[in-house]
Amino acid sequence: MNKILLVDDEESIRNMMRMTLELDGYSVLTAADGPSALTIFQEELPDVVLLDVRMPGMDGVEALRRIKEINRDAEVIIISGHGDMDMAIKCLRMEASNFLTKPVTEELLSLSLKRSLEKVALRRKVKQYTRDLETLVREANVELEKAYQFRENIIEHSPDAIVCIRKGGTIIIFNSAAEKLLGYRKEQVIGVMNIVQIYPQGVARKIMKDLKSGDFGGPDILQKRQVLLVDKHGNELPVYISAAILYENGMEAGSVGIFTDLRERIKLEKQLLRSEKLSSLGKLSAGIAHEINQPLTGVLTFAHLLAKKFKNDEPTRKDLEIIVRETTRIRGIVQGILDFAREMPMQRKPLKIEQVLEQTLEIIVHQQRFFGITLVKKYGAGIPNVVVDSNLMEQVFMNIILNALDAMHGTGTLTIRTRQIDEFVEIEFQDTGSGMPEAMLDKIFDPFFTTKDSTEGMGMGLGLAVSYGIVKNHNGDIVVSSTEGVGTTFTIKLPLENN
Repeated sequence: MNKILLVDDEESIRNMMRMTLELDGYSVLTAADGPSALTIFQEELPDVVLLDVRMPGMDGVEALRRIKEINRDAEVIIISGHGDMDMAIKCLRMEASNFLTKPVTEELLSLSLKRSLEKVALRRKVKQYTRDLETLVREANVELEKAYQFRENIIEHSPDAIVCIRKGGTIIIFNSAAEKLLGYRKEQVIGVMNIVQIYPQGVARKIMKDLKSGDFGGPDILQKRQVLLVDKHGNELPVYISAAILYENGMEAGSVGIFTDLRERIKLEKQLLRSEKLSSLGKLSAGIAHEINQPLTGVLTFAHLLAKKFKNDEPTRKDLEIIVRETTRIRGIVQGILDFAREMPMQRKPLKIEQVLEQTLEIIVHQQRFFGITLVKKYGAGIPNVVVDSNLMEQVFMNIILNALDAMHGTGTLTIRTRQIDEFVEIEFQDTGSGMPEAMLDKIFDPFFTTKDSTEGMGMGLGLAVSYGIVKNHNGDIVVSSTEGVGTTFTIKLPLENN
């Protein structure tokens, strides 16, 4: 039921119009003056106000102004006993809905109310539509924001580097994996760097050419291919790239590339190749060594006998001593090959790794080659046990330490560190020797690769290969880093007890 506020200072007119309006089905509120009308308007919020102009105190014009201050959209019909055109214009300019003169016919009043109520109803519908639209817009914005955040999360938390560029090459997306891979921060790249800066010279142009050719996965697509990137420090990094051209409104807008770091994979492939090579070479070497060992034993035995027989013949005896010495050296080489090839069962038990290190150092610290070398021990506190074959692990440690001593040529510092990292213990041997070129590091664990002089039985190139096999058989890992003129660091990683 629509609510009407009737304002007139004449009671008889109020009563008559109230009864007429109630018969027409309206709920009618009445007021005898302007102040009362304002109070009722604020409390009841009527749909339409019928307002007499001529009233004592606050007239209808002032009441209209104040009602419009409360609610600019209020429907106010002005009723006047005088057909004053200037008054009508003034009220209409103040946004009165209509201006009626007394006596007001029932038909005219009904028509005027109907139009005002239609405007009220329309205004309410518009407000409701607006609210509904605002709700839909908010909900759509929330969904868009969720979709945007979801997309951003996918990009940001991808394990692969994702780089997006606009046409021309300016980088506009650079995720955390790209930061980690290339060493740049987002703010150093986005909107600042061009894509050509993360490739070797000419590579970016070739990739874009192949991307547009359609010959490498389809139109505007480049399927997984190995390329090189250049990081912040100028290092070349092997990666797989997958890329696609992006379009907007049918026009090329840019492109996106996804990069997978291949360094760990290449490292694992090299380790696998080395292990396979060690296994194959071990079997071959064992067969050859066994075949050599038997006749070698015969040569050595008869050389000793001849040396005794010709002990008084100085020239012959010296020749035979050379034969014995060199044959003995060959026998040592053969024994080294057999040790390299032999897979003996390990006698493993829980030990403190520092205990194995100390046992190894006791054997060699008093040797002449240790004179002039400063030994620094930095053992981590509270490191749990490792399960190792102490004899084999001593062999590994001794081989690395002796190599370090040879590299330092009687002067320098050998630093031995132990530390726990997650479920592993790391043992680090750092020397201040001559170091090695980077090209040599990939070969250092290969059998028979050596930089030492082979005279006097030295430098067979099996020590590190055997050490590598021992560490791997302990489910560990051994890596080396070196800088020429600075020194070399060997790091052994062994699992802790119960792992």
